[in-house]
Amino acid sequence: MAKQNTTAYIILGLLEHEDLSGYDIKKKIDLMISHFWEVGYGQIYPTLKRLEESGQIVKKPGETHKGPERNLYSITETGKEALTGWLKIPEIKDHTRNEILLKLFFGKMLTPEENRERIVQYRQKHLENQKTMRFYKQNLQKVLSEDEDHLYYYLTVLFGEKVYEAYLSWADEATELLAAGGLSEDAEQ
Repeated sequence: MAKQNTTAYIILGLLEHEDLSGYDIKKKIDLMISHFWEVGYGQIYPTLKRLEESGQIVKKPGETHKGPERNLYSITETGKEALTGWLKIPEIKDHTRNEILLKLFFGKMLTPEENRERIVQYRQKHLENQKTMRFYKQNLQKVLSEDEDHLYYYLTVLFGEKVYEAYLSWADEATELLAAGGLSEDAEQ
C-alpha cells in the first residue's frame, strides 16, 4: 500500500469544521493535535497546494484588517469523501518514536547520573503535558453535550491523560532502578 499523507487528512478534518488559513491550520494543529501527531509548516503549505490541485479544497481570499493577504481554505465534497474514506481504513501501525528510549538503549555510554537526569527532565515535561490534558478534560466535560465533536475530542484527551500517567509511572520506576544500580535479586524473581 502506498504511503499516505496523513497531513492531508488532518487538514481536511480541520477544514471540515471551518474555513481556515494555513496559519490558522498550524495553530490548531499545535494546540489540539500536536500532543499525538506533529506537523510542521513545511508540510502544511505543500499539502494545501496538492489538496487544492486535486479538488479536495478550494482557496479564497479572506478578510484582512492588517498585514498580508490571507487565504482561507474550504473543504469540498470531494475532500469530504476522501476524509471519510480515510477514516474508515483500519490503522496500519501506531507510530512510536521515542527518543529517550533510543538514547537509554545505548545508556551505558553515559553515567547513571546523566541517564537519571535525562529521565527526571522527561518526567517533568510529561507532568506538564498531563496537567494540560487534565485542563482539556475538565473543559470538555463541561461542554460534552453541546457538540458531537466534543465527545471525540474528549476521547483523545482521555487517551493522552492515560499515556502521560504511564510515562510518569515508568519515569519513577526507571529513576529508582538507576539509583539502586539495577534490579535486586529479589526483584528479578
